[in-house]
This record gives sequence, C-alpha cells and structure tokens, in this order.
Amino acid sequence: MSFAPDAAEAATDALLQAIVKSERVAATFSAVCDGGSLTTWREPGRSLLGPSSSGPITDPVGTRYWAKLHRLGEGIFADEGLDALDEANMHVVQMDPRHSDWRAMVLESVWFDIGRAA
Repeated sequence: MSFAPDAAEAATDALLQAIVKSERVAATFSAVCDGGSLTTWREPGRSLLGPSSSGPITDPVGTRYWAKLHRLGEGIFADEGLDALDEANMHVVQMDPRHSDWRAMVLESVWFDIGRAA
C-alpha cells in the first residue's frame, strides 16, 4: 500500500483516533496505554515486533490495527525514506495534543523497525 505522505498521515491519524475510542483493542495497546516500555505488547519487559503471534490471538481487532499502522509506515518509508517517516511520526503526534504522548509511544512501537532493521 502506497500513500502520499499527507494521505498516510491522515490515515494514521484516523486509525489512532479509532484505537483511542475503542475498548476492543485494549489488549494489544495496553502496554502503551499504561505507559509501558516502547515495543512492549502485553508483557512488560518483553520486546516484540508487534503483537505476539506465538499463541492464540486474543485481540484480532487490535492486531489488525497494528498491522494497518505498520503498513502505513512502510508505505511512507518506501515512497519517501526514513526522514519522511520520522517527520510523519512528528506530524501525526501533533495532530492530537491531548494524546500526543500516547501517540508518540504507539508510533515508535509500531514503526521502530521500519528502515532500521539490520
């Protein structure tokens, strides 16, 4: 999926708004909502690339949100590079000042490996 940076930022903003409003995705994003460590999903201190896939998926809706956010980040990176991804992160965080800290943690968690993987 490839979006222009502005369209990707708008789509990312819309997904983050939906996550904040939905109690159904709490399982996947609980570590971030509770101020957990970046890249931590459900198990404090255990760093994972997204939700754990080693067991049954307990939050399929949250897992889909995570995957959509990740694809949006990959699209920004593929089209414009790492600097554009970092800039998009900053813009999306600033779109909702009330949830800016949470948004920053979510996007850093979801996008941490894009363009940086070894």
